Amino acid sequence: MFDYAWHYALPVAIFAYCYGHILCVIRRRRKVVTGHAARSQDADVTVATVAMDRNTGQAQQQTPAAAETGAKMSRRELNVLQTMIVVVVCFVICWTPGSFANIVQSITVCLLLLLLQKY
Repeated sequence: MFDYAWHYALPVAIFAYCYGHILCVIRRRRKVVTGHAARSQDADVTVATVAMDRNTGQAQQQTPAAAETGAKMSRRELNVLQTMIVVVVCFVICWTPGSFANIVQSITVCLLLLLLQKY
């Protein structure tokens, strides 16, 4: 059981914690940038961002209102989330059969030892 926790559950927990922390930092920084843009807009200073249009390949200027809002996830957040899901799913797919076999083997050995002690 120790091998299961050390080689399987611990890495999955570390993956989840690290990617969750990365996602929180990205969200926090986005709120700071959005807050600066809102303050600049209140001060009658026009702040604009430039975004590349994927279809035309041309740069387009966006005002803070047209830029990302807190309502939907940014591209960075989606990339981090997708990466986290892919890494964890691949790890689980690759390591689950071996971990399951080790657990079954440990249980079988324990049961056999108990049966041998009775006789």
